[in-house]
Amino acid sequence: MTDTTAPPRPKRRRNEPIYEFENDFVDPDEEFVPIRVESPVGRRVVNAVVATFVALACVAGFSMVWAMRQMDPPGEQGGQVAAIEVPRGATLDSISLLLESKAVIASADVFGWYAKIRGVGGAWKAGTYVNFRENSTMSQAASVLADGPVPPQSTAVTVIPGARLVDSLESIAKAFPALTVETLAAALASGQVTSKYLLAGQTNWEGLLAPDTYQFAKDSSAVTVLQKLADQQAEVLDGLGYGRAEALSGRTAYELLTIASLVEKEAGDPEEEKPRIARVIENRLDRGDPLGIDAAILYGLNRRNGGLTADDLAQDTPYENRRRVGLPPTPIALPGQAALRAAIQPAAGDWQWYVLVTKNPSTHLFTSDYNEFLKAKDRAQAEGIF
Repeated sequence: MTDTTAPPRPKRRRNEPIYEFENDFVDPDEEFVPIRVESPVGRRVVNAVVATFVALACVAGFSMVWAMRQMDPPGEQGGQVAAIEVPRGATLDSISLLLESKAVIASADVFGWYAKIRGVGGAWKAGTYVNFRENSTMSQAASVLADGPVPPQSTAVTVIPGARLVDSLESIAKAFPALTVETLAAALASGQVTSKYLLAGQTNWEGLLAPDTYQFAKDSSAVTVLQKLADQQAEVLDGLGYGRAEALSGRTAYELLTIASLVEKEAGDPEEEKPRIARVIENRLDRGDPLGIDAAILYGLNRRNGGLTADDLAQDTPYENRRRVGLPPTPIALPGQAALRAAIQPAAGDWQWYVLVTKNPSTHLFTSDYNEFLKAKDRAQAEGIF
């Protein structure tokens, strides 16, 4: 019979640590490591250090994300900024603040650090810069500065999107003392300025010159200046697919150019309104409804703004489109690239009407419900929005 009696426990020496194991038995020949009980104070210290490290990492991460958004802001570059004059003796800080004030960059402080880190801020010259755009990246802004200002013997001309042709000719004439509006208009009518997008037999150049900022030699001729603007607009239209307009949209390039000019005059501040306005115009044309765009009526009356009276509406100009169906015979302004893109790529939607509902910023309500349109219109009129 096997003896199952456990061997006697060895006597523990004084101050010898006690180790608890299964069956309370330790084989003296086995190696083992005593388990130390961690102090609660130690755990709190470790947790505090870890928490501090995580918090610092989060702050650093958020700071990095913020700085990256300042260096490369979301969205596309905005429109051309009017000429910016960098004065003699301007410092990196003053140039940064100047660009921030013109909405070229998002943060003067970040641009200053960017320029110092990249080592690009020491050789920028004083003078007139004409190629800045709103919402630029730090790299794009620095590149314009690196290219240098307009040479002293040159002059800059800015043509604004939405301006009428005659107003743009006035801007050009102011930049060139030797040119007049009459000289410029005669150059367009002479046939010396050409564009493949000008209809045969059409003498109205409305919409066919590109809004932008240009630089020319001060002694440039009327034909030289106007051909540059016409060539740039043709290049923009080519890039947007206007050369294949009918295949892409079912409308001619000139019809889309006319729609783009209406969009330019009608759209509010948000960029997404332009393709929506274009869709409303398309929907109304498809239904055979009059467009009812007051900007076109004003163009026919040779007026730029103001309300329309009964006498105004009684004048049956080719641009009267509350009774007439279809597009005006020509564009009514010089459309920019966003409006041109909207005309050939309108938004998807069944909207038939739009109405101005806020003035600052300028925004519209779009709807396919006529009653909703009337209610919004009445409310806007009651609030003095228009």
